[in-house]
Amino acid sequence: MTPALSFEELLAWSDESTQRWFQFLAENPAALDLPCGIYGTSNVLGLVRHIVVVEMRHGQRLSGETVSSYEQFPDGPLDVLAALHTEAVARFRKLLADPTQNWAAAMEFVTLTAGTLRSSRRKLLAHTLLHAVRHWAQLSALTRAAGFPTGFAGDLLLSSALQ
Repeated sequence: MTPALSFEELLAWSDESTQRWFQFLAENPAALDLPCGIYGTSNVLGLVRHIVVVEMRHGQRLSGETVSSYEQFPDGPLDVLAALHTEAVARFRKLLADPTQNWAAAMEFVTLTAGTLRSSRRKLLAHTLLHAVRHWAQLSALTRAAGFPTGFAGDLLLSSALQ
C-alpha cells in the first residue's frame, strides 16, 4: 500500500468537519452573528456561505457545468447552505467514482480574487477540499475566543476518515 491520502479520504474528512460545524452552528445560532472579517465577511454566517460557495463553484467547474456567479448563491439560512454543501459533496463523489475523469488535465478559469489561473483538475479539487478545512480551523479559533467552544476537534487524526 502506498502511504498516500486519496481524494475520497480527503473528501470524507472535509465533509465530516463541515457536518460537525453545521451541527454546532445549528445548536448555537448566536455564533452565526459573531463578527468575522475572514474573506471580507461581516459575520460567521458569511464565512460559512463563502466556504459553501467555493465548493459549489469549483464543483460546477470540475463537472464542466456553467459556473454560477458568487452572487447567485443565497446568503442563508444555515440549512440552505448545508443543503448546498451536501450537493457539492455528491458532485465530488460522482466525479471521483468516474474512471474516465482526467485529473491531470489543465483548466483555465477566472477566480474572484486572483484573476485568471491555470491549474490541473486534481489541484483544483485538492484546493477546494483543503479550503474548507482551513476556514473551519480559523472559525474554531474565532468562536472559541468569543465564548463558543465547539467541543470537538477538527484534526484528521481524531476523525473517522482513514480508518
